[in-house]
Amino acid sequence: ASPSEIEQLIVKPLEAILQGLAGIDHTYGVAMNSLGVVTVQFKVGQNKEDSLVKLYDRIMSNLDRMPHGTLQPLVKPADVDDVPILTISLSCATRDACELRRIANNVLEELRRVDGAAFSFVHGGEPRKINVYLDLERLRAYNITLADIRRVVEATNLDIPSGAFVGGNRVATVQAGGALRSAADVGDLVVGLSQHQPVYLKQVARIVDGPGEVERLHRIGYGPAFAGTRSADYETPAVTVAIAKRAGTNAVKVADEVLATLERIRPTLIPEGVQVNVTRNDGAKANDAVNLLMEHLAIAIASVVALLVFFLGWRAASIVTITIPLILFITLAIGFAAGQTINRITLFALILSLGLLVDDSIVVIENIFRHYAQKGADRLKGAVAAVNEIGKPTNLATFTVMFAFLPMFWVTGMMGPYMAPIPFNVPIAMIISLAIAYTVAPWAAYRFLKIQGHAKDGAHQGEGIEHHGHRGRLERLYERHMGRLIASRGARNGFFIGVGLVLLAVLLLPAFGWVKFQMLPKNNTNTFIITVDMPEGTSLEETDRVARLVGDVVRRHPQVETYEATVGEAGVTDFNGLLRGANLKTGPNVADVRVNLRNKHERRESSIDIVLDLRKPIAELARQTGANIKLVEDPPGPPVRATILAELYGPDYEQLRKLAKKLRREVFEQTEDVVDIDDSVTDDWTEYRVVVDRSRATLAGIPPAQVAETLHAFLAGLDASTVHLEFEKEPVPIRFRIPAADRTGPQDLSRIFFTSPQGRQVPLSDIARVDKRVAPKPIYYKDQYPVAYVSGELGSSSQVYAVLKMWNWLRTHELPGNVKLTQYFMADPDTSGYSVRWDGEMRLTLDVFRDLGSAFAVAIILIYLILVGYYRSFAIPLIVMGAIPLTVVGVLPGHMIMGQHFTATSMIGVIALAGIVVRNSLLLIDFILEYRKGGHALDEAVLQAGITRLRPILLTAFAIILGTLIMAFDPVFGGLAISLIYGTFASTVLTLFVIPLVYFMYERRRSAEDIRSGKIKPRS
Repeated sequence: ASPSEIEQLIVKPLEAILQGLAGIDHTYGVAMNSLGVVTVQFKVGQNKEDSLVKLYDRIMSNLDRMPHGTLQPLVKPADVDDVPILTISLSCATRDACELRRIANNVLEELRRVDGAAFSFVHGGEPRKINVYLDLERLRAYNITLADIRRVVEATNLDIPSGAFVGGNRVATVQAGGALRSAADVGDLVVGLSQHQPVYLKQVARIVDGPGEVERLHRIGYGPAFAGTRSADYETPAVTVAIAKRAGTNAVKVADEVLATLERIRPTLIPEGVQVNVTRNDGAKANDAVNLLMEHLAIAIASVVALLVFFLGWRAASIVTITIPLILFITLAIGFAAGQTINRITLFALILSLGLLVDDSIVVIENIFRHYAQKGADRLKGAVAAVNEIGKPTNLATFTVMFAFLPMFWVTGMMGPYMAPIPFNVPIAMIISLAIAYTVAPWAAYRFLKIQGHAKDGAHQGEGIEHHGHRGRLERLYERHMGRLIASRGARNGFFIGVGLVLLAVLLLPAFGWVKFQMLPKNNTNTFIITVDMPEGTSLEETDRVARLVGDVVRRHPQVETYEATVGEAGVTDFNGLLRGANLKTGPNVADVRVNLRNKHERRESSIDIVLDLRKPIAELARQTGANIKLVEDPPGPPVRATILAELYGPDYEQLRKLAKKLRREVFEQTEDVVDIDDSVTDDWTEYRVVVDRSRATLAGIPPAQVAETLHAFLAGLDASTVHLEFEKEPVPIRFRIPAADRTGPQDLSRIFFTSPQGRQVPLSDIARVDKRVAPKPIYYKDQYPVAYVSGELGSSSQVYAVLKMWNWLRTHELPGNVKLTQYFMADPDTSGYSVRWDGEMRLTLDVFRDLGSAFAVAIILIYLILVGYYRSFAIPLIVMGAIPLTVVGVLPGHMIMGQHFTATSMIGVIALAGIVVRNSLLLIDFILEYRKGGHALDEAVLQAGITRLRPILLTAFAIILGTLIMAFDPVFGGLAISLIYGTFASTVLTLFVIPLVYFMYERRRSAEDIRSGKIKPRS
């Protein structure tokens, strides 16, 4: 059936049937020659087993709608849990692919017994087969057809229970048949008679026990960074043993146990001379990442502790320090109980929370210090009074930080689960830190803090922060400048004008391109893949030649340890390849080369730079060979089908193909830094169609179906049966085929004949003709609409600006046939006309920033509502939240200074800052109100509140900065660290002046009598 027929009868009806299932995100269909494939993508968070059951039930209940002759649909799950965490390469220059595969199967049988191991398989090598190469001339001479031979094999290769003999109180079972157990048995089959003599199969065919014709190739190559032993050859034949882990198990533990089992069985199952290389170990990768982050966490804790010692002295610092492991332990325990695992994101969440979780203890200890420093204060009463004094604002401040993170739970798509540990762990750590600050910290302060005298000149010497009557340099500096701003209206106006101009200038940074936006920056990894797509119709030998040339380029790079080349099918897939559909690639024109680099901790050059170095020679190789060669890097976050993906929709599919080619040539290829460009429109390739003359075939007694089946067997091969072997791990088929030398072109078809019911030989040429034509091209569908794709990757820039350039070009130009494309980013396209929807990482970026923006808006609303409830005022919460826009003064310049894009993690930092800076504002305003209640004048209350809270605010700000400083150079979470570091610094400095001054100006418009009467005061 043609692709158009498959489209109308299979793909479209199947997509329509499946689209109604709950939980489906997208369906992707492709109609090919006699084959239709529909890929169903479920929404993130759907139960895998339930989804598969629903899918299977829906398909099975609609089988009656399938056209007659359609095979039963095959449902195959493709899940992240099936992606191997460990791959082990077995290679040897002196053993063939069949022998290597047999060794690998024996090894796999032992490794899959490891507790926690799940879906596991052998990739590469050639399964053992009994290859029967039929001699067409001898078949014709003996008047024997393939159908005759097939009937003999099926009738002979049988071994079944046939009952039992009963006698003498004994039962003996009977087994009857003549099962084939070797190539010799197959050759000795009698397939016909000639002159009353038996004709054996070995007389009309060459029978070979082995791998047969090469249909795929697998090998491993070695680069300069390889430190182990290897054969003298640069590349040797190889097979790969791939092990996946069971869902919910520890990747590190499973990988370690598999490798330990491998070492145990190696002497008995792996012959000498077979090289063993671990080419993928996600367990070790996860362990390295966790260990590195544990080091970072320890460094962050040490930095915060050093800060506390400097500001508070060793006794107070010790009290705050002991709360840190206590809070982290309880947080991890709660996470464990909730089913959370310790992974990279979890540890980043703990590092992020580190600077926040000491805030409550710092505020409590500092206020106890201040009370103890007052002469004559009773220690117990002083501690209680200190905690009561800052209790309510501290509660409120803690909840504002929690409310800033909680809305992140509603981030959709794959980014939601990816970031979920942050909104889970940070609020938990905050509420635990609050509880410990009210229990452990006051008790320890009462027991261990000793105040021997007041500190001098701004240095804390174990006594605590000075009362405002004994001010250090910082307090005096703040008092001088703040006093001037309070006293002078002109100074205040000038200050606010200056802040406004700075804010305006900062907001213009993205407009001038000094701060650019990106989903996530690329990550420094230990591996990447080079894919080779040759034109349709390319032979396996030519594809292999190009793959070897790629290997020649790769192995010259000094950072390459090994590379695995797979020709004729895709290599062992990973999570990125799973979503891109790489596991579905097969055919003689495709190849993969997975490059394994020296460990990133042992090299200075990042994988990003290595890929950039290789792009130029690889591009030149692609130009010389006509191949489409791509360098695919592991994404830092959720994978997408392509970084830049244009989906073209319209009513005429042939026109869509033309538009795709035009879009590729004039838009993608002309846009700077867009590489690895591809489209879904295959090039023309030759197809020969054997058209059976139904009238002649019927008169000759040859059914057209017999013609098609015979041609398929002769050219593609036919597995007629299997040989019964006791110790083989895989079935050993009996494959019939004509030798490769007899099927080089359409002229060889003239040698094929059939036998009529009357025994007359009928050549194929008598009942059929051979037509040469251009093969029909595949037709693609997405969500029930025909679609054509154009895709591209990026060298080092952001996809946002590349897509905007393309969008602008399409906005001002027309395509073939005077077609004007309507462009869509978020909305579903109008398929009645021609349109393009920008998908890929651009769509993911828009979705994530939309969700994070919504989370930020929800956080702002929640913070405002809780502040309104606390102050019983609509105006004061707005003043308190005025610190939030001040964070921009630090965030955007910080990214410019560090030369980093503003990413999704940067936005998470901005959301976190909303809670952090409101905390500082809230403590300032609350102390102003407390001073006002104590009878101080407005200007004195504003000034004294700022002086009193100056050091604890600065201390908590520096704790946040030092706690997150270690993350600043992380390729993924560096944006979050930059936002927190620069945003905290800028907003803290400005908050100390802006918020008290705004409140001062607000209160001056109200009467002092209204304040003292209690209309505006904190709840008590």
